[in-house]
Amino acid sequence: MLYHGISIMLAPVLVLQGLKVRRTTPKLPEPEGERVGQTGANPTLNLLILGDSAAAGVGVCNQSEALLGQVIEQLSPTLDVNYALFAKTGATTSTTLEALKQQCTPAHPILGQSTFDVIITSLGVNDITSSVSCDKWLQQQQQFFELIRQLYQPKLILVTALPPLGLFPALPNPLRWSLGQRANQFNERLAQLIHKLNQQDNQTSRFAMIKLPLDNPQPEITMLDFMRQVMASDGFHPGAPIYNAWASLAVEQIVDGVVAPTFV
Repeated sequence: MLYHGISIMLAPVLVLQGLKVRRTTPKLPEPEGERVGQTGANPTLNLLILGDSAAAGVGVCNQSEALLGQVIEQLSPTLDVNYALFAKTGATTSTTLEALKQQCTPAHPILGQSTFDVIITSLGVNDITSSVSCDKWLQQQQQFFELIRQLYQPKLILVTALPPLGLFPALPNPLRWSLGQRANQFNERLAQLIHKLNQQDNQTSRFAMIKLPLDNPQPEITMLDFMRQVMASDGFHPGAPIYNAWASLAVEQIVDGVVAPTFV
């Protein structure tokens, strides 16, 4: 691809910009709030969220505003949920895969659960900002998917696409452009992998990809300015509006793919 050649030529600039971004971007904490629990006396859905700082809810103050809390709130009119969140700032596909292998014991308060009906994943941003190749990342993603299927037998795995790094206010150009192009490539290949997994014989888990439709409803401002409004103060993590939209897409898939069929 053309951007590969351009990125190679710009490599010294990209490295310097990347180091500066890491040094100057504010380090936001993970939000407070429960990561394991249930709503109602008899939950009918087991939900697990796995991933990185976005999965953990960095960018808001409490889990009620983050992905977990928003999914629970939006599902509440439909059903009660047994929920769990296993996410960590800085997590990559590789580190999450290893954590699952090492910590998935009956004694673990989150990973020790025997089944989850729905698993939402959010991994890739920390991979993309590292030196991992797209091929290697896809191999790790496939291993990760196969492991969570083996461990938890989910009915639905919702794979969150990489966000549009080319619109992140915290990133200067040309670093923003380069990471945006890289994210597009990773997403294209990830969609192909998900399609392949859904075509496998004896498939007990269905995969679906969640990609946020970040359309600017304010034509008088630029898309970059709009992103500054809906992202966290660091210009790198989701803000409450994005978590709300993300949860809406997840809930739509859960209701259509898991909840509705049980009433047919």
